Amino acid sequence: MYWKVLQLGLSFFINLFLTRHFQSSISAEFYSFVYLLSLFASFFTLGLDIGLNYYLSRLQISARAACQIIAAVTMLALLISLPLLTILYRPVRYPDLSRSQWLFFSGCQIAGVLLTSLSGTLFTAYGRNYRPSQYSFGINLALAVLVFTVPIFYHGSLVVEKLFFLYFSFSLLQGVILYVVAAVRYWGRTGVDAMRTGQTVGIRDILRYSFMAFITNFIFFVGGRLCIYLLPYRVDAADQGNYIQAYKLVEYMGLIASFLYYPFIALVAGQTEGKTKDRLLLFLVRLSHTAVLVFSLFMLVAGKTLLPFVYGHSFDRMYGIFICFIPGLFPVCSSTFFTAYYYGAGQLKYNFISGCIQLTTIFILFFVCTSLGGVRGAAIAFSLGSIASMAYDCIVFRKVTLYRVRDLLLVNGADGRLVLDFFRQWRRQPAK
Repeated sequence: MYWKVLQLGLSFFINLFLTRHFQSSISAEFYSFVYLLSLFASFFTLGLDIGLNYYLSRLQISARAACQIIAAVTMLALLISLPLLTILYRPVRYPDLSRSQWLFFSGCQIAGVLLTSLSGTLFTAYGRNYRPSQYSFGINLALAVLVFTVPIFYHGSLVVEKLFFLYFSFSLLQGVILYVVAAVRYWGRTGVDAMRTGQTVGIRDILRYSFMAFITNFIFFVGGRLCIYLLPYRVDAADQGNYIQAYKLVEYMGLIASFLYYPFIALVAGQTEGKTKDRLLLFLVRLSHTAVLVFSLFMLVAGKTLLPFVYGHSFDRMYGIFICFIPGLFPVCSSTFFTAYYYGAGQLKYNFISGCIQLTTIFILFFVCTSLGGVRGAAIAFSLGSIASMAYDCIVFRKVTLYRVRDLLLVNGADGRLVLDFFRQWRRQPAK
């Protein structure tokens, strides 16, 4: 948790620094490129982050085999993605990138993201899941230092060029370092259970195991970012840059909520009594809604002045866009726990349907809302799609346990005492 918080905070400040230098138009170019490459990387994980973790932790596959699979998948992703990205390259949309830079940065980002996410499964399976966050924080700290020094030594268009280069090359560096460290540490770990029983596990078995979860996660990934992919065809670069930064605030809030995502999956999948899990889910939803409400009220009061001051004068439209994101911010954070609940309970079909509802609703509403409200309409489409997805989650959960609508709203007195008791117990823990 500590390392994730530090990493998130550092990521926010790097993003803020880059955004202030790029301003809205170049920021739109940069981050739309990053999100496009993230789409490719997300697809080519192929659910291996789930499957490798499962079979490595059960000693049914060796670390050597896992490293070979990770390297092979990364190479496959580059061989398929780079030709496709060559076709997608448009100089008008990316005036600060030549074709060669476009391909070089694409290769760095896709390989870096895949190596980082898949190498992390080795650390997690062998009980060192905090190590990737530690290494990533150190690497990003070095990136932050270099990024802050670039404007001192370069000026004009060279600043943009060097910042692009640093960001994407460090993405690759992070992936390579994590992969090498994981390989060195765990290369000799064997799949004991597979050797003893004679049952070997191959890439086909791993993909088969994680296929449904992979498809569901990919649908959620596309649904959440669909407006970013479609906006270049509907609005200008300045509006797009304002939208992306407002969306990233929503994304950061969702990441904070996701810190409890995997622990909650483990709890639901364990032997804890069912009613306790249900009550905990409702408590986390109320806690999430309360935190989002406080943050939203603060932004409503201070955001109009604060956002242009923090991000720069070219982000003067960011406040209005973020207001349209607020209704969707509640389900973005709280639906995380419904998703974790259904994953932990083995009910993947509910998450799949929920993801399809979100994707379909946003896709349909995007064209209607942007025609009526421009870039703010895109934020409204996102919010309504997120609400529709969570509404389905709530309806399904109603079949599992009876609850009142107010059980989903805000924390009550008993919840406050529970949080205080948690922090008192945490402070009493002996230092390690």
